[in-house]
Amino acid sequence: MTDEKLKPIPKGPGPGNARNDYRIRIPLLVKYRVAVKQEGKYIMSPVFSGVGVDFSGGGAAFKIGKDIPSGFFIYMEIPFPFQPEPLKVVSEVIRTKPDLLKGQKILLCTVKYLLLSPDIRDRMVGFIIGEMALQTKKES
Repeated sequence: MTDEKLKPIPKGPGPGNARNDYRIRIPLLVKYRVAVKQEGKYIMSPVFSGVGVDFSGGGAAFKIGKDIPSGFFIYMEIPFPFQPEPLKVVSEVIRTKPDLLKGQKILLCTVKYLLLSPDIRDRMVGFIIGEMALQTKKES
């Protein structure tokens, strides 16, 4: 694994791509809190920061320093350029796996969005498709 060159992501849903959403790689600072269940209640961790690398209308992948087990819930704030305030979303951790960031060993955390308004999801997908079009234009 390397952080020097990002691997291409399929341009959208379709044959050979198990994902149902368009995806884009864009570096964004992600702030998150982990919900830890204690005595039948969820307690929120302090705020941590990660570097978002892969976003879609259904989930995201971002680089973090500490492991978060699969199935844990996290509250995320993502500063998408299409709106003035950070996007606030509750997500479920699908997996974490070893990765690199500037040569340092870290973890790549993959999440699916659980609580996200349809309006915000539509605006996010519109932004992603627009960015994909710009990237395609630059490549040609």
